[in-house]
Amino acid sequence: MKKILIMLLVATASLTACKKDDDKKKEEATGGNATVTAGNYGFDGGNAGKFSSTKAGMVQVTAAGQTTFTVTAIRDGGNESITIILLQKAAVGKYRIGPQDDNGGIMISKDYAKAGDAALNYSTDLSGTNMAGGGEINITKVEGNTVEGTFYAVAYNGNQKEAFAEQGSFKGILK
Repeated sequence: MKKILIMLLVATASLTACKKDDDKKKEEATGGNATVTAGNYGFDGGNAGKFSSTKAGMVQVTAAGQTTFTVTAIRDGGNESITIILLQKAAVGKYRIGPQDDNGGIMISKDYAKAGDAALNYSTDLSGTNMAGGGEINITKVEGNTVEGTFYAVAYNGNQKEAFAEQGSFKGILK
C-alpha cells in the first residue's frame, strides 16, 4: 500500500508539473476550484512562513475499486506545492497519515515542476532512523460537491531532511 501511495504522490505531482503554457494562462485567468492555506510551513529546519494557494484543485476518482480524494495546491507566486491524498471517498472525519497508516499521505514540494527530484519532494510516508513522517487530515464538511477540512504534516525527503505544514486548511468544489 505504501508503494502505491508514493506512486500516487509522484504521479499527481508529475501531472501538475506537465501543464501546457496555454493551460497555465487559462488557470490564471479563471482561478482554481479550491483554496489551500497553511499558517506555517518550511523546509530543512527553516521557516518559509505562510502558504496560500487560490488556484488549487480538488478531485475524487475511483479506479480499480479504489476511491481517492486528492487536493493539489501550488503556492501563489511560487513553485512550492502541497498535495493531500486520502485513500477513500471524502467523508467527515479525522484520518491519521504516516508510514504506519494506510489512509493516504501528504507531499510537500519545494518545486512542483521537479517531481522526480527526491531532494525537493517530501512525503509523510517516509521514515527512517530518528525520523517518521506523519500528520492528520481532518475533513470537517462535505455538502454535495463542496469539501472543507484542515491538515498538518511532517514529511521527509530522500536525504532525510524535514518539511512541515501547520494550521493547514482546504476548501473547494470537487471536479
